[in-house]
Amino acid sequence: MKTLVINDLHLGVSRVGGTTAESAAALREYGHAQFRTLLNTANLINCTRVIINGDLADQYNLPLFEALEIYETMDQWLQQNPNKDIILACGNHDLSKDSSRLGTVEFVGALLKMKHLERFYLVAKPELFDDIYIIPHLTNQDLLELELSRVPEGVKYLLLHLNFDNKFASEAEHSLNLDRAQAKALKARGITMVLGHEHQGRESLGGSVVIVGNNFPSSVSDCMPHGDGQKDGTKRALVIQGGVHNFIETWTPDDVDGWFARIDWRELATVEEEGRGFVRVEGDATEAEAADVVKVISAFRQRSKSFVVANAVKVEQADSLEDIAASIEDIRNVSVLELLLEQLDPAQQDAVRKLLGEANA
Repeated sequence: MKTLVINDLHLGVSRVGGTTAESAAALREYGHAQFRTLLNTANLINCTRVIINGDLADQYNLPLFEALEIYETMDQWLQQNPNKDIILACGNHDLSKDSSRLGTVEFVGALLKMKHLERFYLVAKPELFDDIYIIPHLTNQDLLELELSRVPEGVKYLLLHLNFDNKFASEAEHSLNLDRAQAKALKARGITMVLGHEHQGRESLGGSVVIVGNNFPSSVSDCMPHGDGQKDGTKRALVIQGGVHNFIETWTPDDVDGWFARIDWRELATVEEEGRGFVRVEGDATEAEAADVVKVISAFRQRSKSFVVANAVKVEQADSLEDIAASIEDIRNVSVLELLLEQLDPAQQDAVRKLLGEANA
């Protein structure tokens, strides 16, 4: 069976920084369109199964219209492809931190399961599919440790949604970690670990740990070059067939539907866009130019078609502790009263001084 593995789609993404109301809405629709493209890609390369390895949604409680669009996309694909399956594993963004509250992904999954009983699977607990074992996001690190000790024999691929070799992740709220020692033990059993959650793709332990990365960007940081295998910032998905795997490219910085550009702020006023994209505004500026940087970026953001316009301009600051200390001393020496009196005419000044004198008497 040929399987396409995708992850971290973050549908319904809500970006505040670097967006306008219009561009934020366009970004959300871009995500839904990219999801449909990924499902169509599964058809083009003759996959009979799609696994979504966590974080289908950007948050557990999406608005109803977002939930309906997600449902419609998967329902239509399953209807149009009667011999193909979707396996949806929950990620940390898909689940509420309150176990008494049902999230959007769980709700949509329940509806799809009722309609496509034999071809849609919602993985909320560890489950085996042929030689692929999926452990979805769990509520804490202790539960993960327990489930890792229970991975059955004969598993070729272990799909997880967590950080790799990040000692801080296991201490963070609603985050999990697979450490290097655990990964080495699984590798010794002939298991390849396929990880969702981290957005930048990379491999470790000689390819036994495969961090796919997200399949298309939803932020400017997603677009930045990263990883040994993705230094140009491209995105990919994983294809598993017959116990082996390979990658397919799913997004590049010159993608016509969502390109990526790094632009110096001094050149921003002359930039003309032909389509939507992700823009990282860069360059250096003096303290005196800081206000100009904000104005230029704000003006561009208002006329831009881009999904996100991020400000990464480096503004010159005080060079030394002595400069900072001198600035503080200057502030301490400023008399607010004198500054106020300078704004008044002589008669008003006399009136203020008289009032202050009476108050202090």
